[in-house]
Parts: sequence; C-alpha cells; structure tokens
Amino acid sequence: MEHFKNIEKRNGCDIGWHDRNLHPDDGKGRVGKSGLDKNLNLIEIIEIAYNMNNPRPNIIIKGGKNAKWYLKYCKIDKINEDIEKARWRDNSRVIMFIITWN
Repeated sequence: MEHFKNIEKRNGCDIGWHDRNLHPDDGKGRVGKSGLDKNLNLIEIIEIAYNMNNPRPNIIIKGGKNAKWYLKYCKIDKINEDIEKARWRDNSRVIMFIITWN
C-alpha cells in the first residue's frame, strides 16, 4: 500500500466503455476479453495496476455483468467530465477507486 498517496472511492460511477480497459502485459489476473478475476481483492488489483506502465492505470472499477475488476486510465482533471459522459447507462452497482500514485 506504500505505492500511492491517495485512494478515493466513489459508488455508482464509471468512465469510458470497453475501449478504455487496460491489461497487464503478462496477462496476470486476466479473465475473458476485458476484465480481471472477480476473486482478486483490492490490494492484489492495486499491485497489478502499480506494475503496469504506459499508462499506469489510475482508475479501478468493480462492476459489470460478472462483477469483475477493470483497470482504466484518465487524466485527473478529466475524471468528473468522463463520469458525466457515462451517466447514460446504469452504473448503480459499480464501484470506482481513483488512485493518486506516488
């Protein structure tokens, strides 16, 4: 947990769609086409995200049809704008974590 300065949790939020999902190059934790194993815990997901580069994901999403984890990147100053763009779909069961890395 020493890798980040801050983590913020927001309920009922998402950004982008499937085109924004990022995956580790080694495929660690990957399940299916666009998500990560739902059985991993948040700490494990943070470690996977921390070990990724170009870009390093700063958004972690838990949600979707199968409640998998998703990693995304968004510029910090654009997050609220991107959340508003995704309000057209039902995000009521989605949890978003916004990470500020060290």
